[in-house]
Amino acid sequence: MSVYNSEKYLKEAIESILNQTYTNFEFIIVNDGSTDNSLDIIQEYMKKDERIVLISRENKGLPYSLNEGIEKAKGKYIARMDADDISLPTRFEEQVRFMEENEEVGVCGTSVLDIDTGDKWILTSKDNELKVQLLFSSVFAHPSVMIRKELFDSYSLSYDVNYRQSQDFELWTRMSEYTKFANLKKQLLKYRVLDDSITRKSDQDIDKRYIVIKSIFEKYLKKLNVKNTEKENRLHFNLTVNNRIKESKIDFQILNNYFKKIENANKEVKLFDTLELKKVLGKKWLWNLYYTKNIKGVFSSYLFYGIWSVLSK
Repeated sequence: MSVYNSEKYLKEAIESILNQTYTNFEFIIVNDGSTDNSLDIIQEYMKKDERIVLISRENKGLPYSLNEGIEKAKGKYIARMDADDISLPTRFEEQVRFMEENEEVGVCGTSVLDIDTGDKWILTSKDNELKVQLLFSSVFAHPSVMIRKELFDSYSLSYDVNYRQSQDFELWTRMSEYTKFANLKKQLLKYRVLDDSITRKSDQDIDKRYIVIKSIFEKYLKKLNVKNTEKENRLHFNLTVNNRIKESKIDFQILNNYFKKIENANKEVKLFDTLELKKVLGKKWLWNLYYTKNIKGVFSSYLFYGIWSVLSK
């Protein structure tokens, strides 16, 4: 867990880890140059629980802190946690059990509960669908994931420190080559969406956000041998978040042409499961239809696959 000026919610976050029903772990906390009372809070808990391992230094950013913690970790699994969230008591127990029973899975996240709204975020659980969804966005609630340590060690993987935003999304696109993914459908993390979060701040500067996200999905599209024009990249970026689909209200002929381009490329390289690709693209089509209310969007097989995707959750 990386901590930077997190005093407001830090006690809840720490206690949710120390109170896990699975108890055989070390709790590595990286104090990333906090200037509030975060360090004092951590040190108080260190007096109570010897499982806490503290790294404290000047501010270097989240990706650097995560890599530092992973390098220091001794365990078989790396469990992520954020300093403003709450892990439910059986989170570790249920994730460890799943990972032990499914050795082919290297990254296991969980569905989450929005602390402020009470909304339940049920995330996709199947590997072949998660790999397709990576075309557009991260597929895990980052602070919910548990990762096999050997993945980092065997393939020299780490968070890219150049990505102070979306470092998880970027890592999953590389890690997807080496292992299977899964999400537990049970909500095992209470997630807090803060106005001053890195993602929220970056979304306020859409041009900078575009550059970051484009650099990630372009590399992933390269696996399909797909090279986009600037217009196609902008289209792809608008498809990554529902709010941008709503704002852009994409022309269905343009959307159809782009989806066919992706599907045809996949026929050649066979990177993704064909059906799951159609369903993921279909869901984007369905959202665009919902926002545009354009009757043209009804006359397409993508609508059928979009509805199928929603109903199969």
